[in-house]
Amino acid sequence: MNEIQMYGNIGCYLSEDNIMSFQIGSNPVLEPFDRNPPLLRPSWLNVRDYKVLARGHNNRQCEDMERDIKRNRLLPRLISKQCSMLYGQGISMYKRTLDESGKIVRHWEPVDEPMRWLEEWEMNGIEMSASDFAMANIKNHYTFRDFFVKYRMSRGASIGRFPIAGIESMENKDCRLATLRADVATSLIPYKDLRYVAVGNWNYGAASFNVYPRFDIKEVSVYRYAAIGHHREKSVGEYYGSNETFEGTKPYIKAANENPEYINSFLRNALAAKVHIIIPNAWVESKRRQITALCNENKKRKSEKLELFKMGDVELGTEYSESTLMKVINTELRKLTNYLSGKGNQGKAYASFSFKTGNNEEERWRIETVDLKYKEYISSLIEYDKRADEVILSSMGLDSSISSVSKDGIISKSGADVYYNYILYLLSLTPDDEKCSAPFNNALMLNFPDLYAQGYRFGFYREIPSRQEEVSLNNRLSTQKL
Repeated sequence: MNEIQMYGNIGCYLSEDNIMSFQIGSNPVLEPFDRNPPLLRPSWLNVRDYKVLARGHNNRQCEDMERDIKRNRLLPRLISKQCSMLYGQGISMYKRTLDESGKIVRHWEPVDEPMRWLEEWEMNGIEMSASDFAMANIKNHYTFRDFFVKYRMSRGASIGRFPIAGIESMENKDCRLATLRADVATSLIPYKDLRYVAVGNWNYGAASFNVYPRFDIKEVSVYRYAAIGHHREKSVGEYYGSNETFEGTKPYIKAANENPEYINSFLRNALAAKVHIIIPNAWVESKRRQITALCNENKKRKSEKLELFKMGDVELGTEYSESTLMKVINTELRKLTNYLSGKGNQGKAYASFSFKTGNNEEERWRIETVDLKYKEYISSLIEYDKRADEVILSSMGLDSSISSVSKDGIISKSGADVYYNYILYLLSLTPDDEKCSAPFNNALMLNFPDLYAQGYRFGFYREIPSRQEEVSLNNRLSTQKL
């Protein structure tokens, strides 16, 4: 049994007889040891006569994101905070008007008939209430930057019923865009040609799938039962939504998720470690280039049905991955462990490579005796953990004063800047508001065209809190009795 447990650029190598600590490069924990897979062309799946667009390089992008987010100590809470601040006091109706200063403002005017239609969803057999539906869309939007909804068509719309009976939320992980075009491998497929949505369990090979038309308001008259709308925040080069904040901070998120486990493992095994190995960055980069070159060569050999190259005992395959590099490092550490601990090794030599840096300095594998002083390593891990929290907080646009989390991961009790930070954040929510309320407004256009033509829209009502100095003394929070 041998195993590598790694965090950032430092780790432990565990074998049956020995434990070694090691690091890559001369400075511990510079950045997470994680590299995203290379950008790939869209991949397509076959479902009956449809070409279905995979989501992510492994068609498991949603599941992978959910796992990383739920494992993180901050992200679930921060996303919930985003959802509640956008939702405010719920879905309502407004008209855009100009105030005295000429600014566009929302004048909230709930109209009885559309609001009553929302309240009757569950009575009409819709799974969720309108409020639960709205929150589900908002959460999917902030998680994946897109969401799918099923528009239920009314039977008998021609005899006075509303065209849309109600709308249901769909799970992103179940929905895939699809087309009937057969030339997806050779042609550029525009988003407008993805006119269908396939729904099913994509983790089960023998699953059955339902295919719906992708909702287009101009084609409502031809839909018999239902159509699925895809509402997305457009991202460069993506058909689906892309949480660019998540992708940009993924190494920090993964590092923050793994940090507690690594520290616990490190502390359990540290006292047993006798040596510390320093692996030069130049060696790692050399192996990375070698593996990449061999993988590219293996593509040709596979097409020619030739035996694929390996690196020692490590199977390389045809696509480079960091996990393959870790297997090569594991193999090298195992060789070194056998050299250090094996019987009869007196007089034997262990060979490795040395490299010259740009400054003509030599880099080589170094073996150091552990002096059992791990404070520096643990301190580095803790400092990096704080840095990861700061990166995650700032990337989500939530100042610590309104996120309830300070830069040190402690509940913030400072209220000096809360008001202005909160107001600025609320003012930035208009695009998210319009995106998440789009299904309601599509239904408003079809079911209540006269009101829509008058300028009525659905949106999320959020009150702007007043500063305490602008509130009468009797109504201030500090003087109110609970």
